[in-house]
This record gives sequence, C-alpha cells and structure tokens, in this order.
Amino acid sequence: MNIKVLGFSGGIGGTSGTTCLQLNERVLIDAGSGLAELSLPEMKAIRHVLLTHAHMDHICFLPMLLANIIGQQSEPVTVYASAATLDVLKRHLFNWEIWPDFTRLPDVDNPCLKMQAITDSDLLALDGMLIRPFVVDHSVSTFGYAVRKDNRQTVFTADTGYDERLVGQLDALGYIDDLILECSFPDHLAELARSSGHLTPQLAARLVESLDQSPGQIWVTHLKPSYESELRQTLSAHVATSHWHILADRGKLPKI
Repeated sequence: MNIKVLGFSGGIGGTSGTTCLQLNERVLIDAGSGLAELSLPEMKAIRHVLLTHAHMDHICFLPMLLANIIGQQSEPVTVYASAATLDVLKRHLFNWEIWPDFTRLPDVDNPCLKMQAITDSDLLALDGMLIRPFVVDHSVSTFGYAVRKDNRQTVFTADTGYDERLVGQLDALGYIDDLILECSFPDHLAELARSSGHLTPQLAARLVESLDQSPGQIWVTHLKPSYESELRQTLSAHVATSHWHILADRGKLPKI
C-alpha cells in the first residue's frame, strides 16, 4: 500500500495542512486543507471521500474540491460517512447559504455529489481495497478506518481519545502493519485532551501498550501547531523506538 499523507496537522500554521490522506488517485480519507497539495487534474480524478467526522479541519476543502470538478465529471464524488456526519453537512454546509447543495447540481439527475451513509458493520470494497469503518471516542460522531490491500493493513484512528472499547476494536482487526495515531495535546493538558476527545503522548503510548499485538509501524499525526514543538520533543523521548514516527516534515508528502 502506498498512502500519501497530504495533510497531517491538527490546525493551521503547523508543518502541513490539516488532515487528508490519499489512498490512491481516486480515494481520499478526509478533506482538510492538505487536499490543496493536489493539482487540479489530480483533484478531478477523485471519486470517493471517506469522512471521519464533520469538524472543520477534516472537511474544509471538500466544498472547493467539488467546485473544481463540477460539470466535468462523468460520475459523482461519493462521500461516505456516518448518518450523523452527513446530516451535519446537509444542514450546515451544503445548504445553499454556506455553499450550494452539490447533491442537486448541475441537476438532480446528474449530481456532482452523492452522500452514502455507512455504519461500523459495513465493509467497503473500493478500487481493490477493503475498508472497514470503526467508531472512535471523539466529541462528535467519528469513524476511524482500517484499509486492507495486498495482505497489508493500515489503520487510521482519526481524532480519538483513549477508550478501552477502541482497544478492543483495534485488536479485533488483527495484525496492523501501519497505525496512524493522533496526538493533539501535551501531557500537562491531559484533562483538555480527555474532554475534547484527543490523545496526549502518555495516552497514545497507553493505547498502543494495551493492544494484544504491537503494530509494525506507528505514525503520529494531528499535532496541534501551538504545541507541536513540545509534542515533538516529548514524543521523541517518550516513544523513542524504531517503529514510532512523527509525521512532521515541512515540504514533504509522507507515504505509508
């Protein structure tokens, strides 16, 4: 598997745009500002977007993506998400006030956007990949995604706090070759992390240590820009093992 991480920051002003993972030339997970790393022809090739949740840093470039391709696509872009996430998009984004309703443009018979509600019992087959959503512990309805291709499994937890149910769900997936794990706040802001559904270095390490099998590689993402320097220092010391990596190289697009 060759996942390109277009955006991995937990906010603006960090070492990259916000969350956007390109699974292949047609499939994205999330549509944060990292999506701007794609060229216009690359944007026009996108046909599937799996959303983890409706927070702005994960959806902010979805409207612009659709505006770039409307009238030029042979099939709609399908957005997959929980029913709760899609309801937020319909009511608060594609509502003709914040942005046009692209499920009805250019017309209802040939829309630019299709919304498909999914649950954590679904298994999606997209472009030779099997993708399984699973529920994580965040402040709103949120999915993580397990992506399997060619007997290799990459798991993206999305925004999540520490939760024993999440440990169980990750264990149920079997061996994880690559775990993309968020870490938003430093340890001294543990209470803020818990109340907002995020991880600290200590909580991230606790989550990994609780798993039945240690993942092959662990990729830390979603560092909040205001705390990035402190987080990088803490993570480097706290998880100083060869299979932990911090996604934070300015000007480079990491591949997993």
